[in-house]
Amino acid sequence: MRRAQRPPHRAAARARRGLLGACLAGLCASAWAGGTGGAAGSGGGVDERELKAAYLFNFIQFTHWPTTPEHPFGLCVLGQTPIDDALASLEGKAVLGGPRIAVRHVGLHDAFTGCHAMYVDDTQRGAVDATLLRLSGLPVLTVTDGDGLADKGLMIEIHRRDARLAFEVNLRAARAANLSFSARMLKLASYVAGAQ
Repeated sequence: MRRAQRPPHRAAARARRGLLGACLAGLCASAWAGGTGGAAGSGGGVDERELKAAYLFNFIQFTHWPTTPEHPFGLCVLGQTPIDDALASLEGKAVLGGPRIAVRHVGLHDAFTGCHAMYVDDTQRGAVDATLLRLSGLPVLTVTDGDGLADKGLMIEIHRRDARLAFEVNLRAARAANLSFSARMLKLASYVAGAQ
């Protein structure tokens, strides 16, 4: 008897679990578990900028959009950031075996069309309110390394905690944009706002 094919959403969920396990076993193991992974300043070989880019890539993998993002997957970066070189390394990487990432820098006066995720560096703090206003209601994942910016409405905030990288999640902001996150990713967050 022929076995029924697994529905695509289940296959995607299995792929997410496998990718998270692989991440936890490799470079991201120490980062996602709260370690530095040899980040700059710890004497190791992995630069903190690369770790932030790795975090961002994995956040994209464990985010559920209301519809499958089309090709290319638009990773928009607001302005110029200190981690631009690390972010450029994400160019062409597949999102769960589907669309490939296209990294694009945008300014406040540029069109945000085609952005599926947006990275907002701490240096762009002054543009956060205007950016969120333009993204209101759109299914765009927002990630920052700016302290306190998740409280202002960005969805994921990467921060230092006891000399280690960690992240917080603003679940209310994600729900308002019709996005959701893997439960396993949420368990690794140092704090989740709006979990109830």
